Amino acid sequence: MYPNDSAAPASGGNTAAYAPALVCAAISVVLIRSGFLSFCFLIPLGYSALAYTPATAWLAFGIAASCNAVLSLGLSLYYHTGITGPGLDFLYFTVMAMGFTWIMAGGTGENGKPAFRIRTVYRFIAAAAAGALVFLGVFMGTRTDAGFSGFIQSQTEALASAYIASSDVDAVRRSFLEHWLSPERILEAVTMVVFRGGALASVFLLLFISRQAALVIARLFRRRLTPGGDLAGFHAPVHTIWVLSFCLLAILLAQVSGMQMLAIAAWNTLVVCVMLFLAQGGGIILYSLARRPLPPLVRLGFNVLVVIVIFSPVINMLALGGLVLLGIAENWLPLRAPKQNRPASTPGL
Repeated sequence: MYPNDSAAPASGGNTAAYAPALVCAAISVVLIRSGFLSFCFLIPLGYSALAYTPATAWLAFGIAASCNAVLSLGLSLYYHTGITGPGLDFLYFTVMAMGFTWIMAGGTGENGKPAFRIRTVYRFIAAAAAGALVFLGVFMGTRTDAGFSGFIQSQTEALASAYIASSDVDAVRRSFLEHWLSPERILEAVTMVVFRGGALASVFLLLFISRQAALVIARLFRRRLTPGGDLAGFHAPVHTIWVLSFCLLAILLAQVSGMQMLAIAAWNTLVVCVMLFLAQGGGIILYSLARRPLPPLVRLGFNVLVVIVIFSPVINMLALGGLVLLGIAENWLPLRAPKQNRPASTPGL
């Protein structure tokens, strides 16, 4: 979600580095099946684009997608699990990896130049939308699965029992909680959140965190990087504030009229606008910090504070909301306007 670059980063030449592409692809496939670290599977592909060339990144994607497909099919044949699981796994990995590689490397043409001049922020939106559609397909495909339903029911019953047991409630409130904490109610609430922007927001955050992590790792191990956008210079598209306003009106209209499809479309579009203003708010903070010469210890303390805020359940929501409001405020306030040290145009002022 970076910035005002109109095309993919260009690097020196269109030659693919085969060994780094193979290594990055292998790490990506291993990570997607590592359990706890599976959400990091995009980072090696981003590293290949930043530390080498766009052609290397696309080669790494092709190798990773092919290896993942063969591995998924082989495991399904060995364990006799059918074709549905490998198909969904292949679709999710391929779409997410392709979208992220497009964000990081763009479409390469001759001599390493971008084949399509598309601003990074629009590549982010398109990749996130494609990933969200796949996520919704996987979610709907597993929603009716007996194992998934059993897992939801067992987790819900355990959660409800623990909450009710730890609360001093009377019989009426206990009956009310047991009714609203049923597996069916919780699954219905989860489905509503997923379709109304939850899936899209999750994919947005995954893509953004993966890019940031790839950038940090590339800076640690490579001195010369493929040039890219800087979050401190990010500005949301000009008409985003108007799109956000229309989305709020559409949500109210859908709430009154009961038009579910309008509500789903409006909520997802609203999530896109919120994510753009969130990035813009973060860019304002980074811009302000970059203009102030802070000691290394203070910068380290700031980074630690950011980590603490991210993992604090209530504080992180307040912080994210503040960044969104800050990004929206820049539509009217020159929050990143450079200071003018020139003499006044009127003598004596």
